[in-house]
Amino acid sequence: MVAAKNYYEALGVSKQASRQEIKKAYQKLAKQWHPDVNKAPGAEEKFKEAAEAYEVLGNEEKRKAYDEELRYGAGRPGQSGAWRTSGASSGSGRESPFGAGWSGSYSTAGGIPEEDLFSMFFGSRGAADRSGFDFFSGSGSSFGGTQGIMQAQLEITLEQAYKGGNVRVQVGGKDVTVSIPARSPEGTVIRVPGSAEKGAAGIDDLLIVLHLAPHELYEAEDGDLYGAVEIAPWQAVLGGEAKVPLPDGSSIKLKIPAGTAGGRTLRVPGKGLKRQSGGNGDILFLIEIVIPPDTSIEEKNLYRKLAEASSFQAGAKRQGGGTRRPKAAMG
Repeated sequence: MVAAKNYYEALGVSKQASRQEIKKAYQKLAKQWHPDVNKAPGAEEKFKEAAEAYEVLGNEEKRKAYDEELRYGAGRPGQSGAWRTSGASSGSGRESPFGAGWSGSYSTAGGIPEEDLFSMFFGSRGAADRSGFDFFSGSGSSFGGTQGIMQAQLEITLEQAYKGGNVRVQVGGKDVTVSIPARSPEGTVIRVPGSAEKGAAGIDDLLIVLHLAPHELYEAEDGDLYGAVEIAPWQAVLGGEAKVPLPDGSSIKLKIPAGTAGGRTLRVPGKGLKRQSGGNGDILFLIEIVIPPDTSIEEKNLYRKLAEASSFQAGAKRQGGGTRRPKAAMG
């Protein structure tokens, strides 16, 4: 009986290593020894050893069976060889080492899971950080160079999505230009056709799915942009204007109607991103009434005059039928 290979040594981790530690160890070795980035003799063999080890240790059921054999030997009934690799994996029960979101089955020569190769084909995360480029799913194309389509997620700023333009990313060590349409919403899919050489990464086509990075002013949802505008108490009473910036660098004057209450939403039509149903979304501003900091003595005197002249009396608000009482904030 051939002794089981020591996959823990192959990945450089202990037998008590967590799933996350095993994943990180495999990522490091795969990026170091992948034959597309390392031409040294023996690099491909080391890469395959790391992939074989992760195929077992990255799968909870296979790892359990493998640990049983290491502990008790191969003669235990029902356990012998249950963990062994077969040169192809269905991916069942196994977590991708490059994050959540992978989809589709995969099968590659030597038992190397296809999704683990995507990051290798398209360079390390560090090389792509300048454009927020990250592969998350794929089907068809594999290490053997078969035809197919790969998908990748590209994180861009709201400003880039709003204005559109070209973004350069690295694919397999080569620069590829991705043309982003203006007003692109979250989830926009852009197809980058392969070249006569089957594309920069040896594939037919590349599908780029846009992901909008968090923005300091706006949140995007189905083409609409949501923001907040702070106004002073006198602006709420008398009305006025507020200058607000748009993601393309321009600005608009938002009209504040007289008698605007806190919590009201003001809409700027047609200035959002593209909606799935067609047309452009809107920008919606939630009005917040704030007390300006560092109130001067003169301002406080004006507030006192207003209090003396006003008939308004502060008090508890009557609740409508069936309205639940809000819970008091703690802290």
